[in-house]
Amino acid sequence: YDYETVQIGEQCWFAENLRSEDYENGDAIPSGLSGSEWTTTSSGAGAVYGESEVCEHLSPDIDACDPLQSLDEYGRLYNWYAVEDARSLCPSGWHVPSNGEWTTLTDFLGGEGVAGGQMRTTYGWNNGGHGTNSSGFSGLPGGNRVTNGGFGSGGSGGGWWSSSLNEAEAWYRGLGSGAGNVSSYGVNLQYGLSVRCVRDAE
Repeated sequence: YDYETVQIGEQCWFAENLRSEDYENGDAIPSGLSGSEWTTTSSGAGAVYGESEVCEHLSPDIDACDPLQSLDEYGRLYNWYAVEDARSLCPSGWHVPSNGEWTTLTDFLGGEGVAGGQMRTTYGWNNGGHGTNSSGFSGLPGGNRVTNGGFGSGGSGGGWWSSSLNEAEAWYRGLGSGAGNVSSYGVNLQYGLSVRCVRDAE
């Protein structure tokens, strides 16, 4: 799969969410987990939004709870155990950004308080809460898979992992419908979130 990319400041980012079913070495990332399996696993796993009957649909453009539509629009969701796996989620030459690399991105866009509108797409957000996408980041509201295995926020919120731990959780960045800010805090490692890759330093 050939990903669109975008240069933002001195960083080169994927301009769409990761959708890989395999680690970089070719090993399959476990998928298709039931809600209870998702809740209890401490190994890397991936999911497609809408795979379970517990699903929130808020997209104005697609049926977010239809896995075929959401995979095409949002890519896949991964737990943090997949992010930290030494086999690498991202293709060779790319990596999951650290918390500091996310901060470099939002600082370049004027800070977390204003970067959100520049990072959200001009479509796909509920209640007309689109952004300008002036950064080219093309952030979509791909939702999440929560710790009970259900899916939420599809169409209203997007969240992306960092590779950095925050005590017993991991740092993430989030965008909400119509919000100018970018959220930044620790999230449970069993959550399913989107992943963006950033190019390795030269």
